[in-house]
Formats: sequence, structure tokens, C-alpha cells
Amino acid sequence: MREMIVASQNPQAADRIRAILQSEHIFVCNMYRSGAEVLSFASIRPDAVVICGKLPDMSAAALAGMLPNGFDVVWLVPSGEPLPAFAGNLIALQMPLNRMEFLDTVHMLAATESEPARPRKTVRTQEEKILLRDAKIYLMERCCISEREAYRILQRRAMESGLRMPDVARRVLEE
Repeated sequence: MREMIVASQNPQAADRIRAILQSEHIFVCNMYRSGAEVLSFASIRPDAVVICGKLPDMSAAALAGMLPNGFDVVWLVPSGEPLPAFAGNLIALQMPLNRMEFLDTVHMLAATESEPARPRKTVRTQEEKILLRDAKIYLMERCCISEREAYRILQRRAMESGLRMPDVARRVLEE
């Protein structure tokens, strides 16, 4: 089951939405007051369903477009506002809410497995390939290790530092 979060600038409205969800045994893991807070959450989580009211810094449609793959947005559109154009990860429900339609939508999204994030294909320049090769050779000679172990050291240092492997290789060679 995917995580649920509620995003609304109105704390009372957010509490009402959470109460509706919890009455159906749907746990709300977080509540946010701005789109920026939701995006910050999204940067450290693989997926979630965002129940979104009015936000002070962006529209729900803009938020849906900025969220990574794996996030879906249920936009509670105020009465009188036109429903938005279709977006792949945005479902708009007109207010006042039809409780059953809302709960059915949330149940469906909560049970849906998100698409797994696809690994990025790394395209290295010739210079970067040479840097990596030279850094591996340096580590192999200095530490008396295999090429595979040298590569893993570079990879681990890159992950720990948040740098790309060619940048780590450059640093190793500069030591």
C-alpha cells in the first residue's frame, strides 16, 4: 500500500480529509501546507498519493507535473473552478466531494503499485572513461586489489559524497 499525504494551506480542511481517510483505515503519513514541502518529501521517497487542496505556492496541476514518477495527485477542485486538462498522474474531483467516489479513488490509487524508477543510463565521454580507468589502475597498484574492488571503491565514494564517478576518479588521482 502506498503512502498517503495531505497537502492544503488550510489546516482544518486537511484535518477533515485525514479524518475521512482514517475512518476507512487509510493512514495519512504526513500533512503539508505547501507544494514545496511536498516536493521536498518526494525527493526522499519513491512514491505516494498526494491528496491536494489549495496550496499557497503552486496549483495542484503544477505540483503533479513536478513530482517524480511514482507520485499521484488527487486534486480537490473547488466548486465553480473548471476541471483541469488530463494529466497522467492527476485525478481531479469536484467539490463538494462525493465521499464514496473520493474513497474509491484513494483506495484504487493506494493499492496500485507505482512504476519502478528506471535506472539512468550513464553516458561517459572518452575523457571520463580514461579518468576512471586511470583511477582504477592507481587503486589496484596502491592497494593491491582487483579491478572489480577498485571500481567498487570508486562507486562507494561517489555514493557517499554525492558526486559522479568521474569526479571521484579525478579526486583520487589528485591525492
